[in-house]
Amino acid sequence: MKLIIRRVADEPNAIMYIRGFNYTPELDERKVLMTATPLLFKKYPELQTRVPWIKLGNFPTPVEEMKNLENALKHSSLWIKRDDLSGEKYGGNKIRKLEFILADLLRKKKKWIMTFGGLGSNHGLATAIYAREHGIKTILRLIDQPVTEHVQKQLLRFHHFEAKMSYAKNAPEALLKGLWHLASKRGVYSFYGPGGSNKIGNLGFVEAALELANQVELGMMPKPEQIFVPIGSMGTYAGLTVGLKLAGMETNLIGVRVTDIGMTNEIKTAKMINKTFKYLGEQSDNISQVLVSPEEVDINHDFVGPCYGAVTKDALDAIQLIRASEGIHLDTTYSGKALACMLKHIQEGRSSKGPILFWNTYSSADLNALDIKYEDYKQLPKSFHQFFHEDLISHH
Repeated sequence: MKLIIRRVADEPNAIMYIRGFNYTPELDERKVLMTATPLLFKKYPELQTRVPWIKLGNFPTPVEEMKNLENALKHSSLWIKRDDLSGEKYGGNKIRKLEFILADLLRKKKKWIMTFGGLGSNHGLATAIYAREHGIKTILRLIDQPVTEHVQKQLLRFHHFEAKMSYAKNAPEALLKGLWHLASKRGVYSFYGPGGSNKIGNLGFVEAALELANQVELGMMPKPEQIFVPIGSMGTYAGLTVGLKLAGMETNLIGVRVTDIGMTNEIKTAKMINKTFKYLGEQSDNISQVLVSPEEVDINHDFVGPCYGAVTKDALDAIQLIRASEGIHLDTTYSGKALACMLKHIQEGRSSKGPILFWNTYSSADLNALDIKYEDYKQLPKSFHQFFHEDLISHH
């Protein structure tokens, strides 16, 4: 695997970023550059003045062939989209959405950003990290999920990055507390969906789909016949669907459900896709409204486990396999379950014989250097102390 980074003299903000494919001199290097302008704006220049955006991440993220996993599964073409490398401070899929969400907040001159998620919310942490960089304060409304070592660490990380934390037992209670925060604080930007999933945040994955299509066009990987991605708040899946249609790239996008079916299902996902399309159509006369039906949404419901955040054997087995074969780390709530679904499809002969892409939405940024200790939980609001009655955090 090669990593080549070159600056272009006449475009100082541009870099060559080539990783995860066999580079040959025949490939025109000038085509493999990423400027500070999203591909969405290059394709539809009128959006640049109408859609808010700021640069947060390192894009494009690499696509890599997983040759060791191919050998283990006896499949000829398995690939991974390395969104785990999307940010130095914190990566994963959330940073793509925040590039549009935080820009919208700054344009509206808000001082606070409020969202909600599970106790171990990756989106909550990404929001706290990148909002603080821009002088924005974060309010997190956090609801129950099974308490693991990861959840405990996340709660301490929220505190480390100065997020204001509010505990709620369920989504209705979180909504009520959100209304109270809106009434009691001025300048709050709120009620974008959990996971950053709304018509603005979803644009991060419209951009991601265009990015993938560009990588396919440049020969970095073959066109995938199937793409596996976790689906929770539906924004990643919705944005990818819109972007793939705009790029004219036909593939089977399979969302692996990780939340309650009442929150994540084909009907709600189709509505979110259509809202994203509608928003883009309102900003550009060159983008036609495409209506997607629930029947066109492909969601697998077999890997969520008993509840959101549950640790399943299938996910643990998948995590162990990819770590041993490719040295890639996944989480048990999202990416591990998506990979488990992909593996099961391959092993049971239900998957494509052609190229398959696993979209890694987990962050590989090393947070172990943060100055946090188990005892720091005593500095959290008292409603969170109950989640530290059992010492789950590893001290080695």
